[in-house]
Amino acid sequence: MTNCSLAFDTIKDQYDIDTLREIFEHGCSSGVATNHIYYYQTTKFFDQYEDEIVDYLSDNFGDEFLVNMFKESNADLTSYKNDMCWAYIECIAGQIVEEYENTTIEYEQEVEDYYGKDFLQSMHETNKSVIENVMFGAAT
Repeated sequence: MTNCSLAFDTIKDQYDIDTLREIFEHGCSSGVATNHIYYYQTTKFFDQYEDEIVDYLSDNFGDEFLVNMFKESNADLTSYKNDMCWAYIECIAGQIVEEYENTTIEYEQEVEDYYGKDFLQSMHETNKSVIENVMFGAAT
């Protein structure tokens, strides 16, 4: 799935694939999303990309999700913005990780089919760097 939003690109640019995997597996509340830990960071991100975040979460989870997020924050706007920001980042992290893993599997299958399994195993780390370079613009 391709996404061309500014918020999406910002997350993709700020975190490498390993960090995105950690965000996806453990959530932003674990502190691994280092650029989005504190309220001043999350509210700034939400304010900057509010339309994209709200549209994305509404499209994927429905308007009731947004209402529940506000209720769970006890109608505190700062908490709501923080929770919305984290929910968006966690979803985007999952999306990017899934795309990366699918691309990796496809690429490795092509390499194995062409060169054989031994070659694939010897080139695994190189292949990872190539895929990261394609997806993120530079090896991480």
